[in-house]
Amino acid sequence: MKEQLVSVKVIDFGKLKTIYDDICFFRAYNNAIRKVEGSRLSPPPSIPREILSSIQGKGPIRLGPIEIQFINETKIRLKGYNTLVEGVPELGEPLYAIVDMTDGIKVMLAYEGRKVVVGIDVGIRHLITVASLLDGKLWKVRYFGTDLMKDDFARYLGDNQGYSHLQTIRDKVRRQTIEAVNFIEEMNPKVVAMEDLRLYDNKIGRGLKTIQNALELELYKRGIRYRRLEPYNTSKICSNCGYKKEKY
Repeated sequence: MKEQLVSVKVIDFGKLKTIYDDICFFRAYNNAIRKVEGSRLSPPPSIPREILSSIQGKGPIRLGPIEIQFINETKIRLKGYNTLVEGVPELGEPLYAIVDMTDGIKVMLAYEGRKVVVGIDVGIRHLITVASLLDGKLWKVRYFGTDLMKDDFARYLGDNQGYSHLQTIRDKVRRQTIEAVNFIEEMNPKVVAMEDLRLYDNKIGRGLKTIQNALELELYKRGIRYRRLEPYNTSKICSNCGYKKEKY
């Protein structure tokens, strides 16, 4: 799960103020004498070695990750720098701090990424339904391949064997599978849940498993965690009208 960097208010800059002042002086001095051959100022000892190359280049100047110490519910200290900042309690406990000194002093706290859980339903009316929960609340819902497979499934179910139609189904769902996983990947989910269609051994179950297998393969290739769930009670919300069934 990717972490979220949040800029926070600095109560006391501590040693960061001295480091930043020395960075500004070091850069200004070397810029002024860079045309004089052999003239160069050694960096002040207060500047951490980890950012020296950034100071001399054009990239961002960042310190961290820096270990943090909790003072109380809102106040947090950056260890080793005696810097005091205000946290964001509603985001939970931060993991570490990052300091950006590219242009001024900016302190960011790293919080655990948003807790997104994605559910996938495979069917005939909607080939693939993707529904996501953000911090326990319904977030995004999207359908892929609506009405795409009706005729193909009808031919598959009407054939005594039907195996020749399975390859047609595999080929036809390729684009929708990639689009669905692209959508899922953008949400950076903690986990993806799917009904375990391996438990269905009837003909329609085998046809739907063909689609689910393609989804699982694409998720696996991209390193997205997924798990199969027991089918019972996994479909309380109708993928067609959105009606939520409370009783069965």
